[in-house]
Amino acid sequence: MPSPSDHLIVRGVSALTADDQLGDLDNTDIEVRDGQIVAIGPGLDAPGARVLDATGMIAIPGFVDPHWHLWGTLLRGVVGDGPRNGWFARKGRLAPYFTPQDTHLGVRLAAAEGIAAGVTTVHDWAHNVLGPEHADADLRALRELGLRAHYSYGAPSAHPSMSAEEMRRLMGDRGKGFDEAMDFADVRRLRDEYAADPLISVGVNVRGPARSAREVYLAEFRQARDLGLPLAMHCAGTRAEVERIHQVALLDADGLLGSDLLLAHCLHLPEADLARVAEHGIPVTVSPLSELRLAMGLPPLVRLREAGVGVSLSLDTTAIAAAADPFQAMRVALGLANVEAGDAEAVTPRDILRAATIEGARALGLAGTTGSLTPGKRADLVLIRTDRLNLAPVADPAVAVVHSAQPADVDTVLVDGRVLKSGGRLTGVDEAALVAEADLALRELCARAGFAWPGPYRKSEGGAA
Repeated sequence: MPSPSDHLIVRGVSALTADDQLGDLDNTDIEVRDGQIVAIGPGLDAPGARVLDATGMIAIPGFVDPHWHLWGTLLRGVVGDGPRNGWFARKGRLAPYFTPQDTHLGVRLAAAEGIAAGVTTVHDWAHNVLGPEHADADLRALRELGLRAHYSYGAPSAHPSMSAEEMRRLMGDRGKGFDEAMDFADVRRLRDEYAADPLISVGVNVRGPARSAREVYLAEFRQARDLGLPLAMHCAGTRAEVERIHQVALLDADGLLGSDLLLAHCLHLPEADLARVAEHGIPVTVSPLSELRLAMGLPPLVRLREAGVGVSLSLDTTAIAAAADPFQAMRVALGLANVEAGDAEAVTPRDILRAATIEGARALGLAGTTGSLTPGKRADLVLIRTDRLNLAPVADPAVAVVHSAQPADVDTVLVDGRVLKSGGRLTGVDEAALVAEADLALRELCARAGFAWPGPYRKSEGGAA
């Protein structure tokens, strides 16, 4: 893990703080000491501090992604589209053959790409934990790269539209099946092992009523809460799921709803379930890039906000979203939200930046630590260059960041005061070596699984030349 900078001052930056009191600050300084933001303002006096000249740059809080299956990034090269070649088909076919080293590489690849794009905090939604060694490999990768992370332990799961019988047939010999709860002895081990880690927290991702038997989800909710751990669950992501089962209503009937639960997607919530989510203060994260690629539905950002639900943005998995690009996710979410509202100003660039930063931190229970450029919080921040063809000239920095910026424009990334990207280059990752390792690992994984490596496109396979 890169070492922290004891005392650093960022000079002359335009800061989009996402702090309600501070707002936007032009030509300002940000002082960082021992990994904490200690002051923000123009002309700060910081004798002895290392100076980072950020003239002409825009500072934003690091992106907080509350729903990312990091391990799955290793499958990106073989995930296509549709029911035969898409994410669920490839995951179901290949995930059972992951070794701990595969998990380590998938997480390392995703985390490195995320840092390069300005992601400083991630919810590592690990839903392919095949054993303790896989969990350890995942967390080792996070520690190596220095990302702030909330790790959610979870058993493998099937598509939520499947019947219980189909899930039993599919999952019966692949890790924990439909009728088996996850290994809470191992969850407890990890909770205790990482209790003092300043960058990593531990929780549980449950399959819930749509993907596990009733006795399983009841046990998993109870045991997670007995350990004092937050929960996360996929919900109402497809029409087929909602036609088959109403998860929120079932959880409510069992007294299991609570603000310690995070829901992903919620694209098709019935009105009664939406009201329950709002009543219990349950945050929701939407993933527009994956939801569109999988034709799941449109993220109802405005509907959720109007119901009083806290909404954040996430990537889901970069095996589907194809690239770790929170800028693109913001643009797509903003456009869809305003189409939904029938008002081009219903959601503003500053609103959507908050959804990608402070709202993600709130969803993970980390708003007191990160998500805004606020004195007293940890120094998780991103500097974006504006001297680029795709950005210049800049008048409103929020408009520039949301509508024009790309991961390549991210010059500097700090996590807990540690510089993980500088001058446009990652500081702790050999990118070429990581790419080569991931390529080899995927080929070997496919060979173990008896899965033919996809060949080049041929006209005889259909479609236009």
